[in-house]
Amino acid sequence: MLEITALSRTYGNVRALEAVSLSVAPGEFVGVIGRSGAGKSTLLRLINRLVEPSSGEISFNGETVSALSGRELRDWRRRCAMIFQQFNLIDRLSVLDNVLVGRVAMLPRWRSWTMAWPVADRVVAIEALERLGISEHALKRADQLSGGQQQRVAIARALVQEPQLILADEPVASLDPHSTRTVMDSLARINREDGLTVLCNLHHLDLAREYCRRVIGVAAGRVVFDGPIEALDAATIRMIYGEDEA
Repeated sequence: MLEITALSRTYGNVRALEAVSLSVAPGEFVGVIGRSGAGKSTLLRLINRLVEPSSGEISFNGETVSALSGRELRDWRRRCAMIFQQFNLIDRLSVLDNVLVGRVAMLPRWRSWTMAWPVADRVVAIEALERLGISEHALKRADQLSGGQQQRVAIARALVQEPQLILADEPVASLDPHSTRTVMDSLARINREDGLTVLCNLHHLDLAREYCRRVIGVAAGRVVFDGPIEALDAATIRMIYGEDEA
């Protein structure tokens, strides 16, 4: 269980996130919706500890995530995999090596520095690529792939971390409609087959309606809606987006 209590983040005089409290049960696929700049990315980055909270607490299965440091923080980032809008791949490396980067936290440092990946880890990486339908591209440079393919590589990298939670920050914002569906279908299948908890930031309401049973609406750094997608009425949509997108 992911528990967030009175979580805030301030940049100077700007409150990016203000007093957010929510919980996410194991195995849920939750969509976080809202306009650009609403605080969705800040929320996920706080959970992953890429950004430090100004106040509040984050806990996971009873462990206070917001207090972790050193090796414990490194392990949390392995268990809490992050998928970014712009993929965050290393262009000059092969697809396979990019996926194997997800195993770094499990290896001695000398192996990660030299990229001397054990055979067992290579097998795990190839299996992840096969699940995402892109194993035939394993030896290509990452920058030779399309945007949708690169995002599937990023999902494979997340999978090999053996996470308990996946945070997807606008994973389809820069993709065409076909690639958008492929990536969202992949996340939904992983959630369903592996029972992995997924928290996914989405700008467009239609994607939330199609893939999420529960949505969290964020506006101006505050949670203004948290409930089943069917309960999201026109008035609440206007409050989240500033206009009627129903």
